[in-house]
Amino acid sequence: MDQKGSIPAGSFIMLIMVAFYAADAATITVPSGQMIQPAIDSASPGDIILIENGIYHENLNISKSISLIGSNDTLIDGGSAGSAIIVRADEANITGFSIKNFRMAGIEVLSNNNSIDRNNISSCHDGILLESARNNSIAGNSINGNTNGITLLHSLGNMIKENNISKNKVGESDDCGIYLADSNGNSIFDNLVWNNGDCSICLVSSSKNLIIGNNISDNRWYGLSLSEFSNENLISKNTAEENKYSGIHLENSRDNIIEDNTAKENGNGIYLTCNSINNSVQKNLASANNQGIHLAFHSSNNTITGNEVMNNKFGIYITFSSGWNSIFNNSLIDNDYNAYDMGMKNKWDNGSIGNYYSDMGAKYYIPGGGGVDNYPLPQPSR
Repeated sequence: MDQKGSIPAGSFIMLIMVAFYAADAATITVPSGQMIQPAIDSASPGDIILIENGIYHENLNISKSISLIGSNDTLIDGGSAGSAIIVRADEANITGFSIKNFRMAGIEVLSNNNSIDRNNISSCHDGILLESARNNSIAGNSINGNTNGITLLHSLGNMIKENNISKNKVGESDDCGIYLADSNGNSIFDNLVWNNGDCSICLVSSSKNLIIGNNISDNRWYGLSLSEFSNENLISKNTAEENKYSGIHLENSRDNIIEDNTAKENGNGIYLTCNSINNSVQKNLASANNQGIHLAFHSSNNTITGNEVMNNKFGIYITFSSGWNSIFNNSLIDNDYNAYDMGMKNKWDNGSIGNYYSDMGAKYYIPGGGGVDNYPLPQPSR
């Protein structure tokens, strides 16, 4: 029998169940002056709880799949107690709240497949904390003036997108805008992350994450930092500027791809250090830094190709302990020193293609040691 166009029995039953629960869901309104938690306790999974304008002094516990929706003037003020909202259930939605003055987290997520959208969180330890949480969406939030902005611990597959995260540097020396520890496979897209103390985006022992399209600026140490075996991450299309020490910083991290980023007006534009090995640094713009691309402390076997490095003090700078790196097809333009190599057996061409140097000769002898580019390139067209 021809089954084309028919609905399988299992899918048909699922459609009936979805329609049943959608029809059965209730909308509960909490007026100003009443408590929110009793409405949560009385709700059924799938219900929507609307919170009217007002100031609420509560710590909320969400243990069922509901939508908790505030207006622009719905404020949860904790007076320094606990976390504002703890999400223990899967598939909950928290939208439209202002949250401030909590000793722990503004929103603490201990579950999966939740949406945390369009909230304004300040004066907490962590603006949003995910712990052992998977596949959550954190989007469109303003997270300002906390100790840490967004913290992920042992959390997988989450999306952090289009948030404004700034000035999270209150009362601690290791403050960050977005902080991942032992957290893999997360996506960090299109966030504005600036002036967050030590670092705006920090990965520790976190691998296979996507960090794409973020604007990262004005930190006292690093714009974006990977450390302690943060491996196989993709860092692409980010802008890192005006960070005191490094725009993009790798420490003891391997097999990462750093491509198509802009690093300008930092101490180091892109800095690989402390046994950062087998990374690919390609098609980036590094300009107006002290060092455009800097390899140090046994950072070896990296590939540096297709980058435009201009108007830095040092274009590409390699210290004595970093060796066996491959550097070719880069444009090194109007740096005080276009290239400087004190390392071991670094290759400045691939056997047929070298780099363009704005102070080029027939061969290019790399200052600092015995490096030679045998195939320097002509001036690139613009």
